[in-house]
Order: sequence, then structure tokens, then C-alpha cells
Amino acid sequence: MRILHTNAAYWPFVGGAEAYLQAMSERLVRDGHAVVVATTDAISAQCFWDPRQPRVPERETTTNNGVRVVRSRLGHLPFSPWSFYLLRRLATDMARLPLNTRPLLDRLAPYMPRVPELGQTLEQFSPGFDLVHGVNISLEWPLIAGWRYARRHGLPFVATPLVHIGEWTVQRFYTMPHQLAALRDADRVIVLTDIEGRELGRLGVSRERIIRLGAGVDLQRLRGGDGERFRAQHGIDGPVVTFIGSVTDDKGAVHLLRAMQRLWWEDSQATLVIAGQPVAPSTFEQAYDGLPAAHRVRVRRMGLVSDSLKQDILAATDLFALPSRVDSFGIVYLEAWSYGAPVIGCHAGGVPDVIDDGQDGLLVEFGDQAALAAAIETLLVDPDRRRAMGQRGRAKVEAHYTWDRIYHGLRAVYEELVSPPTPPHGRGGL
Repeated sequence: MRILHTNAAYWPFVGGAEAYLQAMSERLVRDGHAVVVATTDAISAQCFWDPRQPRVPERETTTNNGVRVVRSRLGHLPFSPWSFYLLRRLATDMARLPLNTRPLLDRLAPYMPRVPELGQTLEQFSPGFDLVHGVNISLEWPLIAGWRYARRHGLPFVATPLVHIGEWTVQRFYTMPHQLAALRDADRVIVLTDIEGRELGRLGVSRERIIRLGAGVDLQRLRGGDGERFRAQHGIDGPVVTFIGSVTDDKGAVHLLRAMQRLWWEDSQATLVIAGQPVAPSTFEQAYDGLPAAHRVRVRRMGLVSDSLKQDILAATDLFALPSRVDSFGIVYLEAWSYGAPVIGCHAGGVPDVIDDGQDGLLVEFGDQAALAAAIETLLVDPDRRRAMGQRGRAKVEAHYTWDRIYHGLRAVYEELVSPPTPPHGRGGL
């Protein structure tokens, strides 16, 4: 098969959508299929609204695993980043009006994000493709551009939207009329959780076209972490609570910091390890700078980390906490389970379909710092329970959430669309 994948970013950009797309693309190539990823030159989320951020310099590369990556330059409106924020606010407000605003939203879509060369780039690919797969509806233009390309050329279109289900302040960025139009027309919509699938069905996506596959990790690649080395290098004694992700308010980074502060006031000896960078707008820096010196020394801020350093951090972790409201799945929970650590998440997004509350982790309400502190303390004081939860999480990953298992399901979807079943013998024909 000849497959076109579209997404707003690709490795070395670090994110769930990018991890998903990289894992699927590399396995397709490994099995002899040709894969082109059409994406942007973004290297971080802030590239989409801030023209001052560094970018990936190469326009076209072939990765060591044989994936052809073609990058189109991001563009920005005057007065960015404020013009980007205003445009997104305008689009979500228009989507709520009791009018047919889709024609106007269709015109705005190429600016979310703005990738002026993308349409032309897609048309220049030769030879053509057998199927197009668009990923990530929150930064929708690459997915929508791929959908339009597929329809112009009579190709099957698959979408993995990664919709963040929940409160309106989050979900509004994923379910605008022009976004739903692409999903309703898709030949298949791959969802990560049943929560996402049910909501998309309620919003008019054909339930017969919705397929839950989930996300995964590569257990072999995750091996090798050295927790003792990490603890020695960073002078850590006592339990380690870890956060890995974009350091934003929506990810719960500030709530976690405040929850840990409650424990430190009670003389907890736990250390908070934060791997990831603040992404504006965020109040994390203000919260961190306001910590007393005695509490600040309990925080290890690692910034963006390499795979090997992340593995060391996970090996040192006693408890993983990502109290986020903006995760459609949360691959980092799987990574923590892979190292036998229990996890804490929120009753938000698709996370309640990933974490079995009380079995392999705990769930709290987003923003409830007291409940978060209590959940952390409950597990820190009970190592046997932590160990049992982590082991159940590890077993769940092995049984359901490896990239190889997810890939086999996705490849079956592709094969069904590219080579539809032939009619039974004796029907059709002459």
C-alpha cells in the first residue's frame, strides 16, 4: 500500500499524536508499505502561534526507519501570537451560533494552523496514494487538507481525531462544524477510548465507522532505565512523584505543585520530578517562583528530556501523576505502568477509560488540589498497594496497549478499505 499521513507535527516534535503517527508509520514501512508523512516544520507546540520559535530546518527527509517526511513551512498572521488566540476564540464562538457557520469556518480552517504550502505540496506527490490518514483534529488544517485531497482523488480517508471529551472549555476546540464535517465523511474514524467513540457517535459520526484501537508503547524500547543512577545524580532521597508532559495549567502542573506543597507542609520527604517545558500561556512559573525555598528544593525541573533520561526518571518513580483535563488517552500512563508505577489522573477526557480507578491508579476531579494531595499521600504511605497497582498496570499494557497490537488493528482497517471484500462466487460478474 501507498499511504499518506497528515498531521500538524512529526518527530522530533514530542506529543501523543506524534508518537502514535511515528509508531504506525514505522511499522507500515517495516512491512513493506510506502509511507509519506505530510506535516509542518514545528518542533514544539509554541511554533504554531509564535514565529520566533526555532523550527525543523529540513524540508524533506527519510528517517532511519524509511518513513518519508515532507514538511511545509508554518505561516503566521500579523501580531502573532495574539492573532492566533483571537482566531481560535472567533472560530469557537462562531461554532456556537444558531446559524450555519460552516462556510465561514471552512475559510478559517487553513489558518488553524496556517500552512500556506500544504495544499500545493499534497498535489505534487507522485505517484499517488491508496489511502489517506489524518491525525489530530485540534490543529485541524493538516487533517482537513488530507481529507479534501482524498476526496478530490477518490481515495479512502481515515481519521484519528484525538478528541478531548469533557467540559465545553476543552471540547469546543475539537467539535466545531467544519471539524465534524471531516469526521462524519471519513470512511473510518479511529478512536482511543469508548468515551471518545460514544461522544462522536452522539455528534453524528456513523457508529459503524468508529473503531476503537487505543494507543500503546514499545516495551522493548522503554527498557533500560536506571532509577538509582537518576537518584544519585540529582541528590534524591525518599519517594519520587513524577510528572511528564507539557507544563501547562490544563495538564494540571500547577495543581500538582500545590498538592505537593500541602504534603511538604506536613513534612513529606517526597520529591517532585517534572519533565517537560512550560507552554504559554501558563501560570506555572509564577507558582514555582512563589514556593518557599524549603519546598523549591523538593522539585527537580528537568525540561525536555531524552528517551534515556525519561527511562531513568520512570525507573526512579514511585508514583506518577498527570492530573490533566486535556488528554484523549495519556500514553505517559502506559509508560509509567511499564516501570511498575501506579498512576493518578482525572475524571476528564478519555482517561477514565484508561485508568481503572482503585485498581492500577486513582482518579480525582480536575482542579481539586485537596483530593489530589490525599490520593498522592494514600499511595506514598502504602508501598504494597503501590506495587500491586503498578503490577496490574504493567499487565494491562502487555495485554492491550503495545504499539504492535495497535498497529495490527490499524493495518486491518487499511486493508479493508484499500482491498474491499470481493462478492461471493457466483454473484456479480458476467
